[in-house]
Amino acid sequence: MIDEEGVLQSVDVSAKFVNGKPARIEAKYVMRTPREWDRFMRFMERYANANGLQFVKK
Repeated sequence: MIDEEGVLQSVDVSAKFVNGKPARIEAKYVMRTPREWDRFMRFMERYANANGLQFVKK
């Protein structure tokens, strides 16, 4: 994940195939500290704004 602050990356990535054809990519990004969580949330807020998405808390 790349934005103006830099890069967030994970090495825990796998591809899923159905009938021999690529179906999806799964990635896990583990946040171990509040600072890492805050950085991820800033990325997600920018991504949401750029793509017309929003978070609705229920």
